[in-house]
Amino acid sequence: MSKYRRSSRSISRRYPAAQHHWAVVLSALVFGSYALVQLHQLFFQSNGAGGPGWAIGQPQTQRNFRLGNQPLPELRALALEVANRDRQVNGLPPLVEDPLLSQVAQRHAEDMLARQFYDHVNPDGQDPSARYIAAGGQVGAGENIMQQKGTIPMALSLGLVEEYQQGWMESPGHRENLLTPRYTTFGYGIVASATGTEIYAVQMFSFSAQ
Repeated sequence: MSKYRRSSRSISRRYPAAQHHWAVVLSALVFGSYALVQLHQLFFQSNGAGGPGWAIGQPQTQRNFRLGNQPLPELRALALEVANRDRQVNGLPPLVEDPLLSQVAQRHAEDMLARQFYDHVNPDGQDPSARYIAAGGQVGAGENIMQQKGTIPMALSLGLVEEYQQGWMESPGHRENLLTPRYTTFGYGIVASATGTEIYAVQMFSFSAQ
């Protein structure tokens, strides 16, 4: 059976928080052949949310990686749906999409691709909260990011959105962001290179200003 390597990295950030690092190796079935998926993850955590006893909801899509690129609104709608699915099964209220958060998330995904960096802090020194506030937000923001590179093109499909959600949920730091009770709003951005061999995805979380 033919094999190829596909690497993914994901990072989460909460504010304020302590910093931790770890690496995980998973196997996945992609294009009918087994791929080794390496996740190098950096996250910020503080409150213990998403600890023992958490659960992931039932899949919402077929994991079909041959599907072509889907419209961004459909990708965002599914991203919110599966985030709320996993909050619901863990006894948490749903998030609502904040168009401004989605705009900031999309800009960060596109910026990481264009300027070839992978971090919560952009080359201008702006972290997620600074980027959100600069765009008109009133409060801080948490963030999960994902980078995927490979030699075989990947489509921006609904299945890919759900795969990233599962990866974030299976990672303690990212799960903390997804299962933080005080977050009420959600934003999502995703972009692929022209060749489809490099993808960046961004989840952002915030709450209503009081």
